[in-house]
Amino acid sequence: MTHAPRRVARVAALTIYPLKSAAGTEVPTITLDAMGAVGDRRWLLVHPDGAQITARECHALLRIRPIVQDHDRDGALMLTAAGRPPLPVDVPPADGERLTVEVWGDRFEALAAASEASAWCAEVIGRPCRLVRHGAVSHRPLKPKYTGGLPHEARTVTFTDGAPLLMLGLASIAALNDRLVEQGAVAIMDRRRFRANIWLDGIDAHEEDDWRSVRVGDVELWMGTRCLRCALTTVDPDTLEPGVEPLRTLATYRRDDGGVVFGVNTTPATTGIIRVGDTMAVERARDDAPLRSNER
Repeated sequence: MTHAPRRVARVAALTIYPLKSAAGTEVPTITLDAMGAVGDRRWLLVHPDGAQITARECHALLRIRPIVQDHDRDGALMLTAAGRPPLPVDVPPADGERLTVEVWGDRFEALAAASEASAWCAEVIGRPCRLVRHGAVSHRPLKPKYTGGLPHEARTVTFTDGAPLLMLGLASIAALNDRLVEQGAVAIMDRRRFRANIWLDGIDAHEEDDWRSVRVGDVELWMGTRCLRCALTTVDPDTLEPGVEPLRTLATYRRDDGGVVFGVNTTPATTGIIRVGDTMAVERARDDAPLRSNER
């Protein structure tokens, strides 16, 4: 009697988003510091009053492709966009201009980038804005709902939606696309719409819902809340055209009390490095019933 080979859960891809809500960058490794992935969402566009600008309401932000310039990804950027000359942007000095910014109700200070960088971004997105950088002056507490039980009191986070990292299994996207195909959809969902940092292969659809903590390579990760999904997932990352999918279909089988969920908010227990190809092992399961029980 032959047995099917046992699947091995692995990191299929890694993505960072140097400028919040702009295009992501595929990387072979991510280095984790106390706040999450180095180089991930350390830059932000804000309105003149300091409120965050995201691609939820400003789809043109997806036109910007920021390129990290330093080998550690924690320094200067090169801003690029079709039809615009690229612009190098240095990290603002620690004693430079500070702005009070607001990200999902959290108000804290950030460092203002050079005025020409803000002007470049304003031309691309078609509205006034300031470009800011997370720095030592920025103190945004990490909320306990994202830590899965890890101590949170001394932890801070950058300009992310709240969690240091987002994890998603590729099988979950495949299961969504199967449903869309059954419904006659022409286009399937590109994983870029879901803006995860860690993409996993070798697991079942929505299996990531079941975990409380995992080990990826030498790094321990704890799972917080499942990720609530917004209208940004309905925006085509190439054409910037909005639609109704995948939220319409996800709402039929991926809804909990808070809304549509897809992927898991994740907090690293320690610093370290995660690499594409690293194996993943589940260390603790969740106590609550997994949403994937809704799967057909």
